[in-house]
Amino acid sequence: MRRILFLIMCYCSFGYGAQSMDEVISETLIVWIALFLLAGVGITILFIASQQMTNIKRLHQEIFQKQLEIEEKQNSFLVNMGERILDATNEVTSYWNQLSEDFKTLPLKQTLAKAIKVENSLLSMTSDLISFLRLKSKKLEIIEEPFNINNVLNEITGSLNAQFSKTNTELIFDIDNNVPKKLIGDSLHLGQILENLIENAIEMTPHGEVEMHLSAYKTSESKAQLQFQISDTGSGINPERLKRYFDPYYDEMQKEYIGLGLFVAKELTELMGGTLTIQSIVGKGTTFTVFLPFGIADPENRREYHLPEKELSEKKVLIIDKHYNAALALKKLFAYFRHDVKVISSDEFLYHIPNLSDYDILVLHEDLFTVRMVEYLKKIKSNNEIKVIGLSSLFHPVKNSLADDIVDIRLKKPLSQERIYELIIDMYQWTTGESIEESAGGDRRKNPLAVAVHSAPIAETKNISRENFADFNDSTVLIVEDDLINQKVLVSILGKSSIEIRIANNGKEAVEMVASEINIFNLILMDINMPIMDGYEASRRIRSLGRFDDLPIVSLTALVLDSEVQKMYQSGINAFLPKPLNIGQLYTIFKLYIGIKPNNKDAYVGRIAVDQKIDGLDVRLGLKYTANNEALYLEILKEFFEAYGESGALFKRMVDENRLEQLKKLCLDMKGLTGSIGATEMHRQVDEIYRLFIYNYQHMLPDYVKLYQKELSRLNKAIQAYIDTK
Repeated sequence: MRRILFLIMCYCSFGYGAQSMDEVISETLIVWIALFLLAGVGITILFIASQQMTNIKRLHQEIFQKQLEIEEKQNSFLVNMGERILDATNEVTSYWNQLSEDFKTLPLKQTLAKAIKVENSLLSMTSDLISFLRLKSKKLEIIEEPFNINNVLNEITGSLNAQFSKTNTELIFDIDNNVPKKLIGDSLHLGQILENLIENAIEMTPHGEVEMHLSAYKTSESKAQLQFQISDTGSGINPERLKRYFDPYYDEMQKEYIGLGLFVAKELTELMGGTLTIQSIVGKGTTFTVFLPFGIADPENRREYHLPEKELSEKKVLIIDKHYNAALALKKLFAYFRHDVKVISSDEFLYHIPNLSDYDILVLHEDLFTVRMVEYLKKIKSNNEIKVIGLSSLFHPVKNSLADDIVDIRLKKPLSQERIYELIIDMYQWTTGESIEESAGGDRRKNPLAVAVHSAPIAETKNISRENFADFNDSTVLIVEDDLINQKVLVSILGKSSIEIRIANNGKEAVEMVASEINIFNLILMDINMPIMDGYEASRRIRSLGRFDDLPIVSLTALVLDSEVQKMYQSGINAFLPKPLNIGQLYTIFKLYIGIKPNNKDAYVGRIAVDQKIDGLDVRLGLKYTANNEALYLEILKEFFEAYGESGALFKRMVDENRLEQLKKLCLDMKGLTGSIGATEMHRQVDEIYRLFIYNYQHMLPDYVKLYQKELSRLNKAIQAYIDTK
């Protein structure tokens, strides 16, 4: 206060003496008030700025967290991939080891089925791992080639049948009449997307229905948008889990990864220029919706299926099924051929059986063939030309022996328009004569082949490995396969045996190679579901050349339903091997159709032990993770080398630039992958680095740069050494 008075006095004495003391004090107060106001404004501005900085920091943290979550999406499934694969492998080994004991108390077929199911699951995980690596290294390419949508659907059902036999789920294909038969696009990846989604739906619905509704929306004369809606009647998904449903995660309780197939399906859908969304209601079920663009291979042909004679259409059809929705889907397929179709429920049918003599075709579930019903149908068939179809489901087929004498054809759902077309042709082939057979494309061969047809499943030759195929050296084999991975697997199996291998990427290439006088083949391994020309058509064309009836053609396919197998034989195929490929069955086929030459018995020299350890790589352990499938293991190593072989420089750059989250993601990748290929030392090293993040010791990361690079270099040399031996 004294200082203020002193300043006022000085103020007055230096030129302001004319002003009164009151005026000076008044002006001074105004100055002080202004200063206080300015200070208040400044404090307010600082407070607002502080709040904004806080908000910005919070927003930045949220963005950072979301980015972290996104990064974790693609990699979390790898953290314990090795452990998951090992669990499945041990389960397979356990089943096979107990086989000799189990058959004493359980049917042998049942015990084998358990082991095969787990083994297929292991191979499926291996396939997903390869897909992931190819996505990571950006090696997946989307091709645009003509294909038959029915072949894709048929192969999916065959593959699912191998995985879910005896399940109580009803699988339904509800296909709109406007869906083109032949499209242009990537059939291989389309099949992978749909199979992964349907597989997930079946797992979510152990009791109930899974329905795929397929519809088409034309976007131009030559293009269409296909919509696949896959719905289940399962328990549904809660909203919190739904947000992360395409993010794979490791279930500690079940000891397995959940949702890996969904991650691959979504990535592939987007690569193909489409969208994949999900909706779910707890207690009611879940629906996946996939939109994918395709070209139309034959835009001029608006009606894809033409019955060869008018009398085959406009039939009266009655459908009775235990699953009403499946019956409605089947009705749509018959109605395509201008049939008059009626559907009644099984309960209604049992309560009041209608006059069946009014119908031309009766489709009846196998469970509904009672003694009384069979006698009734026998009387009707004695006076009418009614066709009786026995109906059952893919996963729980029923063959009622009571109906053997009256059933014309048996069907397994789900079905497609092409299968119904073939059904009508087959049912009426004897009553309409040769014209049907000819106009149907000549599917039925009139002359027997010069080599044997083996309709029974091919037996497995035990204790077979790659070196045993040296028994067939100096032979020439044509592999007709559009899947690059399957090509590599077959080449890897046969590559060291001195068998000459030729590869065709589709049926058209195969026909051209066989027709050439330059190529003389001892055996053709023919895939069925291929773009441009499928295996059925390729086999028919090879046989139609007239000089190759003694050339064995063996199909490699997931199509194992009776109707598809019969179609293979009608196309001129001698035998079939189901996928996934069994090396023992493949050897049996070679022995059956090529034969072992006496001088080839000891042709293979230099067998590589599968239990060896290379410095930096435990081959035995890595092979164990792939059920001792050397070809698949080799392919995984190659893909790993391509995607992560040069990650040492990336590791150093991330450390130098303090990109901690990306570095953590890389460690997650490497932790899972190295555990899956048997790279135990590299796995230990990246696990140690990953723990730095867990315990917040990131400041020690620079100390691990050279250690990471050194161990990676050792692993790369080990992988290259193993590849060189193959």
